[in-house]
Amino acid sequence: MAHVFRLPDIGEGLDEAEIVEWFVAIGDVVVRDQALVEVLTDKASSELPSPVAGTVLSLGAAEGAHLRVGEVLIEIDDGSETANAGVRRPPPAAGSVGDPVSGSTPRPSGTQRSATTARPKAAPATRRLALQSGIDLNTVTGTGPAGRITADDVRNAETPVPASGPKPSTRLASRPVDAGSQPLSSTLGQMPSGRHPLRGLRGVVARNMVQAWTEIPHIHTMDELDASLLVDFRIRVRSMDRPGAAQVTPLAIAAVAAARALRRFPVVNGHVEGHPGDAIVIPEEINLGIAAATGRGLVVPVVHNAGTLDLFTMAERIASLVAAARAGDLTTADLAGATFTITNYGSLGGRFATPIIPPGQGAILGLGAIAERPVAVEGEVLARPTLPVVLGADHRLIDGDLAETFRRAVVDDLIEPLHLLIEA
Repeated sequence: MAHVFRLPDIGEGLDEAEIVEWFVAIGDVVVRDQALVEVLTDKASSELPSPVAGTVLSLGAAEGAHLRVGEVLIEIDDGSETANAGVRRPPPAAGSVGDPVSGSTPRPSGTQRSATTARPKAAPATRRLALQSGIDLNTVTGTGPAGRITADDVRNAETPVPASGPKPSTRLASRPVDAGSQPLSSTLGQMPSGRHPLRGLRGVVARNMVQAWTEIPHIHTMDELDASLLVDFRIRVRSMDRPGAAQVTPLAIAAVAAARALRRFPVVNGHVEGHPGDAIVIPEEINLGIAAATGRGLVVPVVHNAGTLDLFTMAERIASLVAAARAGDLTTADLAGATFTITNYGSLGGRFATPIIPPGQGAILGLGAIAERPVAVEGEVLARPTLPVVLGADHRLIDGDLAETFRRAVVDDLIEPLHLLIEA
């Protein structure tokens, strides 16, 4: 009997998803709960499992196409004896390619997955890295939870995909881009000549940036602070024997300073609703978006209820979210609800920038690289570690006096971070 599986609502009330990658093709035999497809909604990739075991009859849309919640995703013959003479196969979704009935191109014989072959546990980004690197995931031992294969497992593997196996993907490998901790990916900035559809995570980023830049009138205020006490504070805190101490970074310290300033100045935690503007919305909670660069593009996981967290809990939350972002394991909930964003382009070596405020927010804090630079101290020029700081603000909501005052509050706590261990 033909089982029609429709695109479910996978969270946050989103009404459509993009088909990123099919893991099956027409004629494939699948088992219940086997991953069928990777879909993208609001920057979060999700794998959808098969609700039944059986043989794939049709795919509802091609990779790169968008489906709305409730539209046909896939049709599977579950092999039951129930009469289905009156069942009509759904028409292919718009934009489908290949077979006119199924809306997909069947794989050549010999490439179908058997129902007895267990699919390795790995995030979509890890699978792409394996394909790009020519690594067969079936030969890799996972060191993650429940045997899940991590990106590091793939990088440490040396077994190539057999010549008869699938060819390496031409997609970019999903590796973190962090000049301060590891070499840049060899795929950074690489793309073959020609026309490429703007889709997937890059398409989402493009749409969000256009909306932010065209709807929000930006103003920016900048400073560069003496980070001598900040660096010393970080070294001392990381030597403590307590949970979260090892994860304390300048980013985590700045996040606590920002949350403290947002409690003092709730307007900066708000945003203007509508375009050009119908109302000012001041949220009850402080939810910090933490911009993270990955091989697939920029993602912004969210530390929820950041205004209630101490330094050590904040450090643990940020470390966990950034690791999940770079592994491609974020959920839609992890990316939703930010009220203020921090972007640490200093981890890439940058000094000053003018960051763009995400849609639905009123301000963004940018952090440059801490480095020794000349500083005037009591009439003498000395080499001191300094931290460049930039605040971007929506001028519909935040005037220059508030922007300067807020930035100054953050800077004061970074100059003397012991403030952050004292209740505001």
